[in-house]
Amino acid sequence: MRRCFVAILLIALTGCATVKRGPTETFEVRSAPMGASVTSTSGWECTTPCSVRVARRGDFVVTVRKDGYVTETFTIKSVPVQDEKKGLKDRVVLADTEYIGRAADWASGANREHRPNPLEVDLEPE
Repeated sequence: MRRCFVAILLIALTGCATVKRGPTETFEVRSAPMGASVTSTSGWECTTPCSVRVARRGDFVVTVRKDGYVTETFTIKSVPVQDEKKGLKDRVVLADTEYIGRAADWASGANREHRPNPLEVDLEPE
């Protein structure tokens, strides 16, 4: 029983970003004027203002278009979370479990976020 408890405890303490943040995030697009059509290379579409759930790992390209306005394209980058070091202080480190946690966070993408987010677009008239 004790071994089982220790194993569960070790699993719970590893991959804190994976547990706290998860492998997906909400990505928001806002435009002026509102009502622009948004498409992405990830396959999702929406009309501004909108928000979609996206995997934290991987870059994608967003195209924003509206009749009478210049179409704009943006590359959205998946970048490491800036305060990752701060998050490590919250983790209780037992032997090599920190490496397991980092590997789990890397594999799930939980230690990443997209920039810019939200994407705010001022469309120019044609």
